[in-house]
Amino acid sequence: MIERWRPETHTFHLPIGEATIMLEDEEVLFGLPVDGLPVAYQHALRDYRGFHYMHMLQRLTRFQPAEETALSGASRLPLTPVQQHLEAVDAEITDDSPPEVIGRHTRLVLLLMFDGVLFPNTSGNLVSLRFLHHLERLDDLPGYSWGATVIGYLYRQMCRASMGTQRDVAGFLSPLQVKT
Repeated sequence: MIERWRPETHTFHLPIGEATIMLEDEEVLFGLPVDGLPVAYQHALRDYRGFHYMHMLQRLTRFQPAEETALSGASRLPLTPVQQHLEAVDAEITDDSPPEVIGRHTRLVLLLMFDGVLFPNTSGNLVSLRFLHHLERLDDLPGYSWGATVIGYLYRQMCRASMGTQRDVAGFLSPLQVKT
């Protein structure tokens, strides 16, 4: 599909004509809202470094990786410690669990979903902590335009791959499977 992608028009040139992934596809096929607040990286977070993200992660989820050096770069954490923590606390979640405990667990699961499904990176084993600020208030999540953000991220990844600036494609690839 990379060879058929045209970055200048964000379309696929197929033998049967041109095709593209549209916002309606994200909304109808995957239930991702396309109207609402933009998913933006807050200006105040631009100066955040690893220890800031680790503090935010600990405050929102009560999760702290065993090794302080676990952070890769300024804002990425290996997936394995997060997954192991979720497996360990999963059995502790019951119908009687307080909302705060369920909220902390939900935030970690959503963080993995963001990086594992909607906004994956080519490393395949790192989770970005840049979405943490969107998980501050779980009730606000449906009000964001996730569909538009996902399609924008996918377009960016497709353009990078088609222009040779990266080798692999990362992004929410399910729309490509449905469209082709």
